[in-house]
Amino acid sequence: MINNTLFKLILLFPFFILKVANCYSTEKKPLVKHVIISDILNVKDAGAAGDGIHDDTKAICDAMRQARSSGISSVYFPAGTYLIKQHGDKPGIIKLLNGISLIGSGIANCHIILSGGRTNPNSIFYQAWWEEPSIDNIVIDGIDFDGNLDKQKYDAEYQFCHALSINNGKNIEVKNCKFQSFRGDGLLFGDTFEQTLNARIVTNVAVHNCIFFNIYREGAMFCCVNGASFYNNLVHGNGYLVGGVDIERHSANESVVNVSVYNNLFNFRDGVGPVERGKVIKYRRAVTIGYFYDGYKNGTVDSLSGNHKVYGNKIYQGQIDCFGHVNVKITGNIIINTFENLKGVLHVSTPAINVSDARTTVGLANVKVDSNYIKSTIPGNGIVFYRYQGISFRHNILRGKNLGGVMLIKSKGDVDLNVIKN
Repeated sequence: MINNTLFKLILLFPFFILKVANCYSTEKKPLVKHVIISDILNVKDAGAAGDGIHDDTKAICDAMRQARSSGISSVYFPAGTYLIKQHGDKPGIIKLLNGISLIGSGIANCHIILSGGRTNPNSIFYQAWWEEPSIDNIVIDGIDFDGNLDKQKYDAEYQFCHALSINNGKNIEVKNCKFQSFRGDGLLFGDTFEQTLNARIVTNVAVHNCIFFNIYREGAMFCCVNGASFYNNLVHGNGYLVGGVDIERHSANESVVNVSVYNNLFNFRDGVGPVERGKVIKYRRAVTIGYFYDGYKNGTVDSLSGNHKVYGNKIYQGQIDCFGHVNVKITGNIIINTFENLKGVLHVSTPAINVSDARTTVGLANVKVDSNYIKSTIPGNGIVFYRYQGISFRHNILRGKNLGGVMLIKSKGDVDLNVIKN
């Protein structure tokens, strides 16, 4: 039972539980091995103009190769606009090199931009894994990456123009950057549908203090990843067909474990989804965790999907979902949504937090949804659990006209000490 004094505090101060939970949380922040930059090669010394007119593709490639041959660990981009005019091959345009970091002078004055007039443009930076099998110990810092989306042409199904794509490596830090206007992902880590277990996997990656704006698919995608953190970022604008952050396993030969998403702002009030989402709707997935396609072998959970934490995020016009992963904690988030009553437009799904089985899976369990604050006028349930055992739904506050409480469908667990108002 909640005593009268505590109950009054909950009603008067809806963030009370969240603050208490955060102050006394025993969860430890993920450890990130930061890479130390010791020496730098200026990209302009390799011939880059940085004037937004001349093609700087070759100069950037030359600078990276010169840095590696000289034992220098990073390439520096002073203030300027570095235009990428080359088209590259199918995977991308500029090959990332093991151990070579990219350091800019800050997103306000350091821009790397794709030239316009392309059809189905390739990613800017990518790992040519057949030549560079592992990308380790790199920092991407202080650069505005611009895919120039409005000046490109795309086939309806095309969604593979990323800012950076890394399939295999370790100790990668992306910070203080901006990713905007890509018909794909801002960042992609890991690889999919390999023939052997974890043939290409990214370990120990951190993405923080970045801005994601107008990204078609995902701000950041983590697939075949062990150990990642996404924190202190702003995700907003148009797009996000899949979600702001996508933690997704595609096949049985991938591990997608130990990913933390925390202290981010997902603000979907200032943009709308792509045409596949109805184009005019703002409401989208902020964080999505999933295992789709063929699913688990024999329909039984293994140990390669889960141990994620999603906490302390602020979400406007968005949701969190978890499909098919286990041992997940969704705690201390603030979700505020308004109902967009648009004719002919469907919400991707109505629950603010949705924990569900995408098929009939044996062994889905242990998802904790605690100490969240949800204020929504979207009709439907605030929280849904479907085919999950050992769930926890405690100390949550749900407010809003037409908002239901928690729905358990073929699920079992601990549901108590929640407040549901209006």
